[in-house]
Amino acid sequence: MDADCLIKLTKAGLKEFICKQERIVIPGTVKREVVDAGKSKGHPDAELIEENIRHGLITLAKEVASDHLKGDQALVAMFKRGRYTAVATDDTKLTRILQATGIPFVLPALLIFSICRRGLIDKAKGLNWLERLSPFISEEEYSVTKLLLEEMS
Repeated sequence: MDADCLIKLTKAGLKEFICKQERIVIPGTVKREVVDAGKSKGHPDAELIEENIRHGLITLAKEVASDHLKGDQALVAMFKRGRYTAVATDDTKLTRILQATGIPFVLPALLIFSICRRGLIDKAKGLNWLERLSPFISEEEYSVTKLLLEEMS
C-alpha cells in the first residue's frame, strides 16, 4: 500500500477494519513518509498508523536496498520480490507505472467493494463507507465504486 492510500483510509476511519481483512505491507519509505515525517509535522494519523505497525495490523517490509528508493519505486521493487496480490494506490503517476510493468493495483474505494462482495459488510455499510472516503478520492473512483455497490444484490 502506498502512503496516499494509507492516509486516505485513515482519515476516513476505515483503515483498521480493512487492515484486519487484508494483509497490508508497506516498504520502509512509506513508513518514513507517513509515520516519521507525519509525526514531525504533527499529523495525528501518523500516530495511528505507527500503532497499527506496532500491533501487526500493518506489516513493515524487511529492509532491502529498495527501501532507499522513492516510495513508488520501492513499491514496484517490493511487489516484484514478494508474493503480493496487488498494490493499493490511487496515485495517477504510480498507477501508470504499475500498468506499464504489468503489476495489478487496487484503488482505495475498491477495497470497500471487495470487502462488501465477500460478505464481510453489507451493501448499506459499503455505501456508507464510500461516503466517508469520498472527500479523499476522485469523482471517477467514487462514481464507479458506487455503481458497483448499488448493483450488488
